[in-house]
Amino acid sequence: MAMGEQRRSGRRPDSTDQTILSALAKDARTGITEIAALANVSRATAYNRIKRLTDEGVIRGYSVVTDHSKMGLGVTALVLISGSQPDWRANREILSSYPEIEYCWYVVGSADIVLLVRVANTNQLRDLILSRLQSLPGVTSTQTLTVIDEVVHRPVVEPSEGSE
Repeated sequence: MAMGEQRRSGRRPDSTDQTILSALAKDARTGITEIAALANVSRATAYNRIKRLTDEGVIRGYSVVTDHSKMGLGVTALVLISGSQPDWRANREILSSYPEIEYCWYVVGSADIVLLVRVANTNQLRDLILSRLQSLPGVTSTQTLTVIDEVVHRPVVEPSEGSE
């Protein structure tokens, strides 16, 4: 590893990186020439920045943003799960296998797990909760919050000014 790379490795993205990340967040298909122009850098610099951000794990991948309702997934819900601690490791693989689960977080607070699920209708939501989630080892309770409107969805959240 070169001296300059070693010094910069693991550093927080600077304003040029943020410009590049914002452009890719808006449209991951944005060409390198356009990204370079937006960031006011050369194509080679933009390419190298993207490669470094990827190598350092800041950029973990590229994805497609879909309209879930147009895909037949008209119901979105947050499911909070509480239960006994020894069973959570075993449940990780099971939860990962459920295609309805978009996100799964293990949390500290009044619940132990929070799921973001997307299903076609309330019958599918009921079956997921009553038949599969509540029968997981150690689950003692679930609470479901049905989403009625998605107001903010940012693929990239930038640190606020002054945050360290």
